[in-house]
Formats: sequence, C-alpha cells, structure tokens
Amino acid sequence: MKNRKIKLSFSEDIPHLTYRTLSVLYKHNAPIILMEVYAYVCYINLHPVTDEVWESIKKDLSNIDGWESIEEIDLFPFEEKDTEMKNVLDIIPHGVILINKKGDIKYINNYVAEKIFFTNGKDIKGVNIRKYINDYDKLLASLRKSNSRKPMVTEEIEIGNQLYSANLQVIRNDEYVATGFLMSLYDIDRSNVFNRYDNPITFDDIIGESNKMIDAINQGKLYSKSDSPVLITGESGTGKELFARAIHNESSRKDKPFIAINCAAIPDQLLESELFGYEPGTFTGGIKEGKAGIFEIAHKGTVFLDEIGEMPPHLQAKLLRVLQEKKVRRVGGSKEIPFDVRLITATNRNIDEMVKAKEFRLDLLFRINIFNINIPPLRERKEDIPILFEHFTRIYSERYNKHIDGIEQNAMRKLINYNWPGNVREFQNVLERAIALATKREISAKDIILNYSLVPDSGLIDNSLTKSIENLEKKMIVESLKTSNSIREAARNLQVTHTLLINRMKKYGINKDKLDV
Repeated sequence: MKNRKIKLSFSEDIPHLTYRTLSVLYKHNAPIILMEVYAYVCYINLHPVTDEVWESIKKDLSNIDGWESIEEIDLFPFEEKDTEMKNVLDIIPHGVILINKKGDIKYINNYVAEKIFFTNGKDIKGVNIRKYINDYDKLLASLRKSNSRKPMVTEEIEIGNQLYSANLQVIRNDEYVATGFLMSLYDIDRSNVFNRYDNPITFDDIIGESNKMIDAINQGKLYSKSDSPVLITGESGTGKELFARAIHNESSRKDKPFIAINCAAIPDQLLESELFGYEPGTFTGGIKEGKAGIFEIAHKGTVFLDEIGEMPPHLQAKLLRVLQEKKVRRVGGSKEIPFDVRLITATNRNIDEMVKAKEFRLDLLFRINIFNINIPPLRERKEDIPILFEHFTRIYSERYNKHIDGIEQNAMRKLINYNWPGNVREFQNVLERAIALATKREISAKDIILNYSLVPDSGLIDNSLTKSIENLEKKMIVESLKTSNSIREAARNLQVTHTLLINRMKKYGINKDKLDV
C-alpha cells in the first residue's frame, strides 16, 4: 500500500466543506499526514489505505455538495517545485548548502556530497555544518557585521585539504523574516604552484608505429577514460612516465595536478613524509607550518608513483590503508584528511616475482593493478627505430644548429643491430651525441658510438678468462662487419690492421658474406 495524495477542487466557498471532508476521512479511519487548503483547492496526504477503503472514500467525498473534482495525484505543487529546484541545484558545478538558523544542514547538492564532504549520498540532513566546516562561525560573524539589506560575505576557507571561496547569505521569507542561510562553495585551484601546466605530454608525443606500441597506446587511451588505478610495467628507458602523463592528460582530471614521485630516489625516512605529509614540529629542521603530502597536493588530480617496487614494506602497508580508505593521516598527526586522486604506478621490476619472494605485498598489488600496460623494450620493436631517428634528429639538429638530412645505410644498420639495453633513453643519448659530433649532413656509422659492454649477453661469460675474451672479441668483430661496407672499413672502425682482422676472422670462422644484416 502507498500514501494517497488527493486534490479536491471547488468553484465557490461553501461553509463547512472542509469539516464535512474530514468527517468522511474519520468515518473510514484514514489518518491524515498533511492537509493544505487554498482558495478553491484542497490538498490531502493520507496514510496508506486499502483499495477497497479508498474507493469508499472517493464515493463519499463525491456525494458532498461543493466539490467539482476529486483526483489522485503523484506530487503536490510544492513537492514538484522542490524537486525541480533540487534537480537544478544538482547539476550546478559548485557546492550549494541550505542551513537553518542553528547551523543544521537542510540540504546539500550532489557536488557537496560527492566532491567536498565525501558523504555516502546526501542523507546528512540535520547534521550541524560545523562538523564539516570549521570556519562556519567566522563566516557567520562576518555576515552579521554587514549593514546591507541583503547581506552576503565571501571568504576563503579550507575544507579537508582544498581551498574554497565560500559565499554565505541570509534566506528570508516574504515577510522579511530570516529562515536560514545559503552557502555556495567554489574551488580555488592552487595547483599551479606545483607545475600542473608543465605537463604537455599527450599520446601524440609517444613515438611508435609497431604493433606492440600501437596496442600499448590504445590501452592507455582506453584506461584514461576510467578512474581506476593503472600499473605500468617495462624496462628502464621505455617511457613509463610519458604514458602516465598522457593518461592523465587524456582523462577528466587533465585540468588538475599531476604529481610524480620516484620511490627509488628518496631515502626511506623521507619518502613517508613526501607521500603523506607531516604536522608542525614533527621533524627537527622541517617546515615550521608542517607540509602536505602528494595525495593532498594532487587532490582531484593524479598521483604517479614511479619505481613503486622499491617502496619499503612498512610504507607499502601504510599506502594500502590510505588507498583503501581514501584518507591520509600526516606523519605526527591524528586527523584523517579525505582526498580524491587517480593513482598510476610504474616499475621496471618483475612485480609478480617480488610478490612470490615476499618483497611486495599481494594485497597492494591487487589495489594498484586494476589496469596494466606493459611497454615493450626497443629491441622488440626495432621497426620503430627509423621514425625515432627522424623524431630526435629534428629535436637535436635544432638544438645544436646542425642541418642533418639523413643517415647512411651502414649507420642505420648499426642502430638496428644493436640490442639497446637502455631502450629509448639510450637511443636518445646516442643520437644526441652523434648529431653533436657530426661533421656532415648525414649521420655516418662512425658517428654512432655504442656501449657494447652494457649489452647483456650470457654467451660471453665463461669460466675461462681466455674463452670469455675470445667470445667478446668475436662478437665485436661480427657487429663491426655487419655495419661496415668492407672488411677494411671494419678494421678501421675496430682500430686494428686489415691483416689482423683477416686472421681473427679465420680463427673464429667468420664469413662476412654469410652474416645476417
């Protein structure tokens, strides 16, 4: 059964009409929740009654002289007006709060509930505003000092870790009697001091046309539409932070802060305060006023934790709690501060093996690894080397005021045959050096200086020192022959005589014509 809402209409004022209507309801034992009588119309809200009783009530009301129409309605006019007003307030992109004279909340819009107070729904009617806004009495005092007929004050206040411009004004009825207060809250974006706009990276800045890179980029674009955590894996130098920044700039948070921190670059004792902040007086030599951590600073934006695999176990436990509760407690403090950030993490380590070795928490991995992007190493996408060459050549030619038109075939072959243990970062370094040292308009093989000692190759290692040296010598000869037009040119690149190189080739059974280039 449901409440019955009735609208009774009449065209002339008939004595005792309301009394006779109430008598009918009393006769059928139909309790009234609300009754409002206006000129020529009456609205009644009844407690639930059975359909049989309801039909009897309608019949008896119809028999009363004076009522022109009797109809059941869904909403009273004031309810329709209230619903329409709340629907309008809920789409406003700032906070709106209605407060009674005691300071109790009468209404908050969706923006306040979801983005300022972080409440589960809007069911906080009757809760005192001072629970959420410490500066309410200060605003009230300023309002009372105003001499305006329609007083309103505007001041900056802090709620949680976010600054707002708060407007407070008096609500009055038609008789000019104060019935409460209207507060409006507007975000103040203070993130510009954290280089929010120094983050122009988009997916268009990620260079790659290989299938593996296209798949990774498409994944990143897809994940940017969500607010769930992303774990980016890949070797050092593959561009994990580029992907993190591109995801942020493709997301709905792109106009908010992107705060990055490298967990491996900061000592353990300092990493905690960088992540979570600290209260005044916590550390000797610390900032007197205390310091906000990156989760507070990046409120409504994105936090990027690079090298998260290097985070010590005790901080992994604290980070897990912070991510679960979406609240942070500063070092040395007891107050929990709510935050709203999107988390992106990255590691160059095998995180699954770390979990098996008890070096990384499995529950934290579940929390940060909702989405995963694995960026392929450069050796697995060598088809991208020509376009990477073009991209970085444009950059460094301008920087060093050089006019580089292209690259010799042997030089390109040298780039492609190399294993690139440092990935794109190493490629960028090698190309910058080549352009800086180039004396011609084309990059030649001798301009490409590679560090073969960095290339991991288990085949070079042997228990015998003599054998290991021979393996390395053979490898260097093969690599030089692959990138040279002739044996004589290879000898020059290796800085040995032509005769010595011929003898070594015979020793190791190397035939230049049969080498895969």
